[in-house]
Amino acid sequence: MFKIMTKADKILILFILVSSIAGIFAIPKLLTSANSAKQVVVNVAGEEIARFALMNAPESEFKEVPFKVNEKEYMARFEMKNGKVMLHRLPEDIVPLSIHRDMGWISEPYQMIVALPVKMYVAVESDVPSENEGSDIDVIIY
Repeated sequence: MFKIMTKADKILILFILVSSIAGIFAIPKLLTSANSAKQVVVNVAGEEIARFALMNAPESEFKEVPFKVNEKEYMARFEMKNGKVMLHRLPEDIVPLSIHRDMGWISEPYQMIVALPVKMYVAVESDVPSENEGSDIDVIIY
């Protein structure tokens, strides 16, 4: 009778499993720089309506951003603390579910808060300029 899996197969499977789990935690940390200044960007229906610096103070700071939905003016309230930002509950008549509030605090460029009925999303952007900034060429193919 022959073996289905050898000792080398088991070691290879264990190695792939451990490196996959480690990558889940390591890649987001490698993609962000800890010392860069960050900005909060607020978009409604694909249009940027506000951009402000993400504060890194130990006490809460609040920022209110006005926006329009169906020609009616509303106010979005943001709370910033320790380099993180959170969107407070929007009015129930335009956003019936508070999923955006339940998303909690964000602090990294790969995180986002979304309020779908009003097509609002909040993202964090890093102020670090990229190497290709100012270049019109995105990709070169030979």
